[in-house]
Amino acid sequence: MIKFILPDETNRNDVLDFYAEFERRGESCIGSAGHEDYAAWLRDKRNRSSGENLPEGCVRENFYLCYEGSRLVGVFSLKFELTEYMLNYGGHVGYAVRRSERNRGLAAEMLEQGLRLARSFGLERVLAVCGEDNYAAQKVVARNSGVFENKMYDEKEKAYVNRFWIDLRPSMT
Repeated sequence: MIKFILPDETNRNDVLDFYAEFERRGESCIGSAGHEDYAAWLRDKRNRSSGENLPEGCVRENFYLCYEGSRLVGVFSLKFELTEYMLNYGGHVGYAVRRSERNRGLAAEMLEQGLRLARSFGLERVLAVCGEDNYAAQKVVARNSGVFENKMYDEKEKAYVNRFWIDLRPSMT
């Protein structure tokens, strides 16, 4: 079972190690911006969670570290509102699993738990967005009841994204 926690000072080494794994492979990862200065990174995550002192274009969000036992295996982001750009290309949720832990169903479990959190915060629908060629993410979203809405071209990223809605309201059946 994966445990979601909000980062604090005690997670510094885990976070640095987590993002270093992505960097060694030349990959990017959600939430990594500025992690080298952990105190500033942590302050940013806390500001985003409280909705205070947000950088332009950012919205209130909770950023979780996802642990399996004592190992940080992934990260999960839940945005509580969307800007126009996020509505088109970003979505409410983001997640990443470290490469050394992939192909074990962790992403699907993280998204499932993240959707329960979203429901507990009062969200009724969640938008999940992924690259059109990210078949693994598409499978994870589909496994969590994501319904494909459309594909859009993101001029900023010069790439197509697929948009999926996940209904969190209780079913009437």
